[in-house]
Order: sequence, then structure tokens, then C-alpha cells
Amino acid sequence: MTTVLIAVGAMVPMLLFLVVIHEWGHFATARALGVKVLEFGVGFPPRAFAIYTGRTRVLLDPQTRYVGIDSSAALTAGQFVKVASSEDVHGNLVARIIEAPQPKGWFKGGKSQAGGDEIEEDTATGSDDYLRHEGKIRELDGGSLMLADLLYTVNWAPLGGFVRLAGESNPNIPRSLASKGVGTRFIVLVAGSFMNALLPLVIFTVLLMIPKDVTVGQVQVTDVTLGSPAGESGIQRGDILLVAKGDEIETNGDLTRVINLNGGSTMDWLILRGGRQEVVTLQPRYGLPRGHWRVGVSIGSEGGQVVVNQVLGESPAAAAGLQPNDVVLAAGDHRIAQQQDLIDAIAEVQDAELQLVISRDGREQRIPVTPRFEQSSDPQWLTGITTRMINPRTESRSKPIWSAAPQSFVSTWELLVLVKQGFSGAISEGQAPKVAGPVGIAKVAGEFTREGGFTGWLVITVLLSINLAIINILPIPMLDGGRVVFVVLEWVRRGRRVPAEKEGLVHLIGFVVLMAGVLLITANDIRELLS
Repeated sequence: MTTVLIAVGAMVPMLLFLVVIHEWGHFATARALGVKVLEFGVGFPPRAFAIYTGRTRVLLDPQTRYVGIDSSAALTAGQFVKVASSEDVHGNLVARIIEAPQPKGWFKGGKSQAGGDEIEEDTATGSDDYLRHEGKIRELDGGSLMLADLLYTVNWAPLGGFVRLAGESNPNIPRSLASKGVGTRFIVLVAGSFMNALLPLVIFTVLLMIPKDVTVGQVQVTDVTLGSPAGESGIQRGDILLVAKGDEIETNGDLTRVINLNGGSTMDWLILRGGRQEVVTLQPRYGLPRGHWRVGVSIGSEGGQVVVNQVLGESPAAAAGLQPNDVVLAAGDHRIAQQQDLIDAIAEVQDAELQLVISRDGREQRIPVTPRFEQSSDPQWLTGITTRMINPRTESRSKPIWSAAPQSFVSTWELLVLVKQGFSGAISEGQAPKVAGPVGIAKVAGEFTREGGFTGWLVITVLLSINLAIINILPIPMLDGGRVVFVVLEWVRRGRRVPAEKEGLVHLIGFVVLMAGVLLITANDIRELLS
């Protein structure tokens, strides 16, 4: 149950944040380029609360018709009204119908309760081409009214957000998206993906600028698998890895990153063996990593002692009662002086009970724990070695903004390469690339958050933001990229548009196919989760 709560608690704000950032790109560019924005919604209906803002000037003239009131004299500041407007030759909005909505519905025919005119659908007046907007009257000056008709809403379903623009497919509606030129529509449509692509750069820049304590040292080989790329290259136990593919190796994470970035390619490693530096060449292979016996703790070294940093939920360590900040003194017959000692002790007993001697609040305790074998189901680029960090030291590191900003581009690019490496590795093994739906994303988000805290949550947020930017800009009907295709086609055809009904049919088919794909992926995610 805890795992489910963590997964949901990580995914919901993540999706809300990413989709709102995406929609804000559409919102900001639309307003800047003169497209009428009717609503910016956080979450999806039903609506929790709403705020009307904005200052839209609407002219009144003798042809303006009223529903629910007799004339403009009945209008008052603060009153909520629905307005159907057209545009005059000077680009001003002119109210054609104003409704003070006492009757139900939107400009429906019938006698109003206030004795106003009977308004029926009149296609001869081109009423389908009116700008339909609503809001509260800010002020009146006789010949016009100032309308607060931009609606900000917060809705009860916290799974994203949306922007409602005027006339997305009807160019005859004043100030509509469809009425704008090819360039304006292109910018508005791609702005959402642009914001999702920009977000990782901002997050990485901030993270790189924040001072943080980092434990670094030398990475030493503790085991080499026979027949592995490392074994074939001559790497031996006790070798210290100094440089891999031109990158300095100071942590196990550095090595994992370089291996995954260069999987399938030949790599040169600079190693230290017996006081001498040597260069070895190897090529990582794609496959499942070796399984390990684990108890479910994250450990670190402090002052020559092995300290529990985190206890994973629903793990053997949690069931045994281990707590963060416990100092592990012994495991079975082994004294624990460094992290690898505990790892070796756990691997030695495998599924037998292991007696841990810990120090908690200055008092020694014995805690029995039974390790559990864990085998990752996610293939990776592997070299066939197990490593540990020796001679650890803690340093405070941060970068100034002029260094952090360029590095953020490198970090974002590396994430893209890692995604590409995952796909190419799976294809090279004759496997289908692994994709995830909402359930799978929630599972991964929960795991990253549980193991890495807020930083882990930010990492998966960055990765998902990049994926969202890429997928949304692909030429898939119903998505932004699919709409961009029709804008580009119009440009190629020198202004001749694809009829709105045909474009709408393409998007409808795309939506059905997309939803079917999401349902299939979600069903597969649930099946894997249950298994």
C-alpha cells in the first residue's frame, strides 16, 4: 500500500506540473500573438473554482440584441454576461448578442424571463462565426463595455491542464487561432513542446548551481564475470578505474552513466594496476544485469563507519526494524569497516538469516534479517564487472550560472542519448523497445522518488518532460505535431487549407488509435505489475 501511495503521490503532481507547463506555452504565445484565449484550466472538470480576469473592450451599437434583459440600460458593473461578437473594419469587437443568463443554455431560442426579444438561430446573420465569450462586466461607458472574459479555472481532476482558444478550426471567428497566418499558428502549436524541452535546461541549471555534498573516491573492480566484455579485455579484480571514454570516474554512478551512453561502441578505459596506468579497450553489451542478494537499505560511509542512509519500504530491512542512521558494526562473523564488507556478507549468506550488529543512539543491538534475491527485469548496457568505491571523501560542489547553463545542455542531451541507447539496445537484441503507460510511469516515478527523494523525483520529471516534448511534436493526429502537419501543408499549398471537416476526421481517427494504444500499454503495465 505504501508503494502505491508513493507512486500516485509522485505521478499526479508530476503530470500536473508538466502539462500545465506545456499548456502555458500555448497560452503565452497565443496571447502575445493576438489569439483570443477563453480559458486556462489547471486539472480537468468538474470545476472547483474559477476567476475571471482580463480587459476586453466590446462596442455596443443599435443592432446589438439582448437576451434576458430589455436593453443596455439594464447592464451593470459586476454582472455576468455571455456575448457573441463580430469585428468591425477597424478590428474592434462589436457585440451582436448579449445574454444575461437567467434562461438555461447558450443563446437558445425562446422568450426570455425578463421580457427581452425572442432570439432564434439565424444562420443568415453568420452567427456561427461570432466570437463566443463570457465574463463579468468591469465597467460601462454607454457605447461600450469592458469585459473580464479570460477564465482561470482550478478543476477537481488533477491530471493535467488545458487552454481553450477561440475558433481553433473556424477562420471566420474574430481573433481566433484559425484566422491567424501560418507562422502564428505554427508558433502557438509548437510552443507547448518547446516549454517541455526548455524545462530540463532550467532544472539542471538550478541543480548544478545548488551547493551539495558529494562523496567521491576511487572506483575499484571487485569482481569480473567470465566471458564478459571486461573479462575479455583483461580487466582484473583490484583494478582501479580512472578514466572511461575521456570522463573521469569518481563514483559508481559516473561509470554507469558512461557505460550506458556508449553502449555498443568501443571504449578506452584508463586503469591503475599495481601502481602502473594501463589502457584497456572493451565494448559494452546489452542484456540483463546480474541479480543480487539485498536487504533493502541504502548505505554510506561516515567517519570510517557504515551508516544506513535509507530503508526501503516493504523490504527485509524494514520488516526487521532497521532505521536510518543505524551504524552497522558487524554482519554474521564479519566486522563491517566499509560498504563492500556488508555487500559481501549479504551475498555470502544468500537466503539464510543474517545477524546484524548495529549501533543506535549509542547502544548496540542485534537485528536478524533475511536477504532477498532481486533480479532486474530491465536490460542494460553491461561490461560484466562489480565495483566499489575506496578512499572516499566528501566535497561540496556547485557551479556558477555561466558554467551551469552550458552544462545543462550537456545533461539534457545525455538523457536523450540514454533514451536512444535503450531503444537501440532492445532492437539489437531482437526485442521490442519497452514503453510505459500511466501505470508504468507511476511505478517508475514512485521508485525514483522512494530511492532518490526530491532529486529522484526531479530526474524522472526531466526525463518525462523530454519524452513529452518529443512525442507531442511528432506528426501524430490529435497531438500538436499532427496539427502542425496541416499548417505546413497549407504553407506548401500556398494558402489553400485542408477542409476543416477532413482535418477533424483525421484527428478523430488519430484520437481513437491513440487511446487504443494507451489502453493496450496500460493493460500490459498492469499485467507486469501483478506478475
